[in-house]
Amino acid sequence: MAESDLNTAKSGYMLSNKPDYPRTPSWPYFVWIVFLNILLMIIIIWAVSFIFNAPLEEEAAWAKTPNPAKAPWYFIGLQELLVYFDPWIAGVLLPTQIVIGLILIPYVDISPWAQGRYGAKDRKFAVTFFSLGLFLWFSLIVVGQWLRGPSWELYWPFLDYPIDGHAWTYPGVPLKVTEATLENLPNIVGVVSLTLFFIGGMVAPLLLAKMGSFGIAKKSREYIEKLGMIRYVIIQIHVLLALSVVGKILLRLIFGYKYAITTPYFNI
Repeated sequence: MAESDLNTAKSGYMLSNKPDYPRTPSWPYFVWIVFLNILLMIIIIWAVSFIFNAPLEEEAAWAKTPNPAKAPWYFIGLQELLVYFDPWIAGVLLPTQIVIGLILIPYVDISPWAQGRYGAKDRKFAVTFFSLGLFLWFSLIVVGQWLRGPSWELYWPFLDYPIDGHAWTYPGVPLKVTEATLENLPNIVGVVSLTLFFIGGMVAPLLLAKMGSFGIAKKSREYIEKLGMIRYVIIQIHVLLALSVVGKILLRLIFGYKYAITTPYFNI
């Protein structure tokens, strides 16, 4: 790309607005491909609906609450997050952060010359980060849908209990009772750890970019220069928030700590 085009791209001007920018008509090249993909997905869904019955449960009874009471699969990831976070974080803060991050994508995009291209070659960081978030989200759905049973304990399907029908336990077999002993980190440790994590996460890439002209340092410097400081801060905040969710989950599962910071008003 020419230097003038690169400078124009940095300023946020879309190169596709230039009169001499090469264009391809959306019909039939793009619309036709989308239409064929829609037809393919309809056929697949239709075929699956003929082969498998809908996973409907028994009629609801007002005096009987199922154990566990599970949300639909598309919300069960949020329900699984409630194991690791306070309700206002799992049900409000994290979904809001995801929505805000998606809204900001067009404003932090530094590749206007790759408009309409979403492959890993043109957007390595974006594709990697989005794939990580998608993997995390569907992992929560899988755990909540197939590995959670009575009292929201972890069960192995086909080994512990048949977690797939109207009967949740084997006859005469008691429910699982968790043996995990959860503790909270001392507040001073939690505050210091989170502060170092976020400050270190913001500063480390900047320091790496100044370490020289070798490999990853050079790429980091070029990437940050293209972003600019405002875009860098916005993107890095979302990256660190996503990584902190993973860290919080691992903190509970591996080390047995429920909260890093506890207060009378909120817990993190």
